[in-house]
Order: sequence, then structure tokens, then C-alpha cells
Amino acid sequence: MARQGRDKQRTEPPGASEAAERASLRERTKAETREALIDAAAAEFGARGLDAPSLDAICARAGFTRGAFYVHFRDREHLVAAVMQRALGGFLDAIIATGEEPHDLERTVRRFEEAVAGIAQLRGARSRGISPVPGGVPFHRFLEACERSVAIRKRFVALLSEAAERVAKTAAAGQIAATVRRDVSADGLGALLVTLALGFVASVEVGVPFDPAAARRVVLALLASHGRKDAPGIPG
Repeated sequence: MARQGRDKQRTEPPGASEAAERASLRERTKAETREALIDAAAAEFGARGLDAPSLDAICARAGFTRGAFYVHFRDREHLVAAVMQRALGGFLDAIIATGEEPHDLERTVRRFEEAVAGIAQLRGARSRGISPVPGGVPFHRFLEACERSVAIRKRFVALLSEAAERVAKTAAAGQIAATVRRDVSADGLGALLVTLALGFVASVEVGVPFDPAAARRVVLALLASHGRKDAPGIPG
């Protein structure tokens, strides 16, 4: 064993470990810079909209030069897409239950209800300007960006498609366990539930009266399996 260790030391180029550490540090620093720029952009976009903040203002807020910006992003559209990816992707990750357990779909619906209910209460106290989507940028701003930009629209569609696939996977597991109705396709349920969720988000943002608990009961009742008397179903 000692000989193997000496052989390894002889085969490693001088300074190899130090070079690896420096490379790792550079990658961490690069990632931190990118995240700081996204943080600054989200704050500026949330406060002033997607169009008003200049790249210089975003870079200054992040504490970096405009040159650093172009290391990480091709252009403004690429930055907006990254902010959207974090906000919507994080929101969907937080509410979609992972795995293939029989009641994961129920858990997903309940998590969404809790997220929207909390924001609805804050809106009641502060009247407007709060979105269920984290990050500070209202959901409808991303929709406006999708209308203007093909690249952002493609990223948006990809996000929703991935979320729908994940929800469909949990729906299929529920169908196998007879907790979710089997007379509709799991893929169809996935697409429908993600679309409904974002529709509810938009409703909350514009102040449409919305009862998250009532919506949860209706959705779970529609999803519940009624084909077998011994099926556990999805409790309301």
C-alpha cells in the first residue's frame, strides 16, 4: 500500500492538486457571480418591471461590471429567462411532490393550496404587489416577456412541459394504486393541473376573489377514484 502511495505521488504532476483547487474556486466564484446577477435582476425587475432597469443598474446592484454580465449572459433576454427559470422553476419544485407514492398528487394539490393561501392573506394586508411565485417578479410580467420573445417563450414552455410530466408521473402512480381516477390519461391530468395552477396564480395577482381551500376540495373530488369501493381515494 505504501508503495502504491509513492507511485501515485510520482505520477501526479507537480502542483496538480493546487491547480485543481484553483479551478474549483474559479467555478464556485463564477457560479456565485451568476447567482448575484440573477438576484439583482429579480430585485430590479420586481420593483421596476422588466423593461425599465438598465443592464448597468443591474450590474451595479450586483456589484459587478458590465463585462462580468456578458461572461454569463448573451443578452437581456437570456437574463430574463434565467430569472424566470429560477422563479417559476423554484415555485413548481416547491409544490410538486416528488416520487411515485399513491398520495403524491394529493400532496401536490395541498402544497399549492398552502402557497396560494399564504399569499392571499398577505395581499389582504397589503392589497397588491404580491405574487405566489417567489423572487419578486409578478407572474404576468413573465407572460408579457413570452409574448415579445421567442427565446423566453420556449423556456417558459419547457418549464411547464417538465412540470406537467412530473405531475403526470404522480397521477399515474395514483391510478395504479386506485387513489386517482383511471378514466382519464395521466398525461392529460398533468397538463391540466399545471395549467390550472398557473391560472390560479394569475387570478391571485390581479385580485380575483379566490378560495384556495374550496379549490383544493373541488380538484381532489374530481381526481378521486370512485371505481372501487375498497379504494382509499383522495381525502378532502
